Amino acid sequence: MFGKVMKQELRANSLLYGVASAIALLFAFATIMNRRAMILDYLMQAPLLISGCIIAIVVLVMLFLIHTALRYQKSMYGNEGYLTFSLPVSSVELVMGKFTAAALWGIIVCVLCGVLCFSILYGAVEPSATEIFWAEVGKVWAADGIRDSMILIAVSLTLSMLETVALLYLSVTLAHLPFIRRGNGIFALIFFFGISYVEGKVMEFVPSLSADYIEKTMTAVLDSADLDAFFQGIRSFLLPASISTVVMSVIYLAVTVLLARKYTSIQ
Repeated sequence: MFGKVMKQELRANSLLYGVASAIALLFAFATIMNRRAMILDYLMQAPLLISGCIIAIVVLVMLFLIHTALRYQKSMYGNEGYLTFSLPVSSVELVMGKFTAAALWGIIVCVLCGVLCFSILYGAVEPSATEIFWAEVGKVWAADGIRDSMILIAVSLTLSMLETVALLYLSVTLAHLPFIRRGNGIFALIFFFGISYVEGKVMEFVPSLSADYIEKTMTAVLDSADLDAFFQGIRSFLLPASISTVVMSVIYLAVTVLLARKYTSIQ
């Protein structure tokens, strides 16, 4: 049943994300292809296309987060709730099936954002400097420390988005506990920002994630003006941050499953 739940969620969201992905890729492709235009056309169109890519990134992220929350609320506690709870599926399979489908869409959104970011960088370079651009890209990618840091940044951002999905699920579930009769959407927002605030305060107790440590590390690195030291400083707090993100995601999902099992008729 886990697979069926996941397939159902993927199918239900395929049209929306398919259209959004196509539009984002269109902006990315247009920004890259604009470099082949006449220099005057390039100078006129490049700012517009780059702005379109930036807007596409914001829209993709907001669309993913808002739609994920609304989809979970609708399928669990909205019009589809009765059908959902009538399925012979456990709370673990139901919640994890939905989360896995959302995670797949989230990874796709992250990849699209990466493509758009590259399009912005590449589109901002004048056609005459193309060879220099690719030469610099080659140098950056050849540096092990910089390459590893860039990969870690991408992984960290993806994990953070997935943790946000887990927190959204928990917030919506808490907002539909039996003693909350009205204003479920408002309570979901309160729980979301409240738990995020508490998590931030808890993370302050981790030495490598405290604001003071990060500020001192980055200040020392910037003062030294050493690029390798800069990326090493980023890795020093991104790695524990990624680990803590995974841990918190597991906790949020576990609590969501327990609450769904206790306060809904899934079983």
